[in-house]
Amino acid sequence: MKLLTTTARGSAAVLTGALLVGSLAACGGGSSQAAAKADTSSLTLAIDSDSASFGFDPLRVSAAQRQFFEGLYDSLMTLQPDGSAGPGLAKEFTYNADNTVLTLTLKDGVTFADGSKLDADLVKANLDRRSDPALSAYSAVAKGGAQEITSVDVVSPTQVALTFAKPQPGFEKNLASTTGMIVGKNGVTDTSTLAATPDGSGPYTLDPSTVKGNKYVLVKNDKSPDASKYAFKKVVFSVVLDPQARANALVSGQADVAMLTSNTVDFAKSKGVGVSQIGGTVNTMISFDKTGKTAPAFGQEKVRQAIQYAINRQALVDALHKGDIPAWNALPKDSAGFTKDLETKFAYSPEKAKSLLAEAGYPNGFEFTIIAGAQTQTDLQAVQKDLAAVGITMNVKMAASTDEAFAAVATTPLGYAPLNWDNPVGVMYGAILNGFTNVQKATDDQLSAATGELAAAKDDAAVKAAASKLNTRLVESGWMIPLYEALTNQGYNTKKVAQVKFAGTNAYPLLSSYTPAS
Repeated sequence: MKLLTTTARGSAAVLTGALLVGSLAACGGGSSQAAAKADTSSLTLAIDSDSASFGFDPLRVSAAQRQFFEGLYDSLMTLQPDGSAGPGLAKEFTYNADNTVLTLTLKDGVTFADGSKLDADLVKANLDRRSDPALSAYSAVAKGGAQEITSVDVVSPTQVALTFAKPQPGFEKNLASTTGMIVGKNGVTDTSTLAATPDGSGPYTLDPSTVKGNKYVLVKNDKSPDASKYAFKKVVFSVVLDPQARANALVSGQADVAMLTSNTVDFAKSKGVGVSQIGGTVNTMISFDKTGKTAPAFGQEKVRQAIQYAINRQALVDALHKGDIPAWNALPKDSAGFTKDLETKFAYSPEKAKSLLAEAGYPNGFEFTIIAGAQTQTDLQAVQKDLAAVGITMNVKMAASTDEAFAAVATTPLGYAPLNWDNPVGVMYGAILNGFTNVQKATDDQLSAATGELAAAKDDAAVKAAASKLNTRLVESGWMIPLYEALTNQGYNTKKVAQVKFAGTNAYPLLSSYTPAS
């Protein structure tokens, strides 16, 4: 099951990215891949967003940026090829009997870009930043967060103890993403320096040839003992927002690996590139306002259910997302909680939608506004027509600024974002129940209970039972209005790069997993 290890503001970053990313002119291409022998000293990745739009503080971003920051920073735990959490800066960890204290034993000999060394004081200094609301990666562990850390204590120079407000078995997986990344002493002391200069201990350092917002050039960090685990001496993250332009860059040889949208996969394959795919990201409309503060109609569950019935998901996919999967489930198809029952129960039915609207007191529908971006506009226009057919007027307003896109969670009743469910408990606690998608502080006892049950599940059967409850209630409640499950596609130059592999079900391959073709 794919997890979204993102936290609240991390998810906000994802949402904003979905809303705001625009398009660039296609960067040429159309010819077949370069036939010359590949240069395996460097790797160029064409990516769909600016990884460092918030600077080089890894704690300001979420799982979607993990791959980029993995080059610059080490995490307390590391994501393993099978998706599990393994040793990182913490070589060992133990829980106390009731899972309220997690003690980490740190690795020796770790040096940061500023020359500082890893020790328990530095880890504490990092985690003590958790009250900073700008740090997306920390939002779930801050005071009041669902996975609140109440204290961080230095046990010895090489041991640090995290005490939680309530039991947190399995918390170590959170430390395998940006939440667990550790910044050097200078960066922690003066965080403003991280706006322009990374301060990590990762396998790469930032090369001066970097052009912020356009390309990020990473070169091997000779001080990192783990640098040898990364195959390429130089890695370039090339920001190419337009999907077709990314495919063109791969085909023309300007990029060695590219994030492809499903509707460019056939084109890329026809030009001889390899494509690795994984599911798990559900593009979902999210009810921001479940209390009716910004739009009274959204305070009623029947209205939110009416929207579920009003949307023709198959037509949406057929028209705009060839190759992707229509979704009636909030959780992806490969998740433990997936059920085909929802596909039947909430099958497209304008008549049922109109009936529910009438029962809710809106026989003539109602009107509201949603904020869109370049990548979401066409989807929302399709949904707009479906809603109009049952009497609901959805005005689609293009975001005028990043601030407006972020503010939408409080000013509009409905949003749209891709959600990766690699860590459903983290998504629920970090973004849905307590996080940025619920600024109106709505509650749902069934959702809270199912999330708690899932967090405490000890075996596969218990996970399946709890995840099924959670998935079903997310849809029934209308907190989530899923549209389609997008496949994550990594296209690669088969002459230069070995088949791209995903880390378990995580949508973002490990940077260390890219290797030259044999």
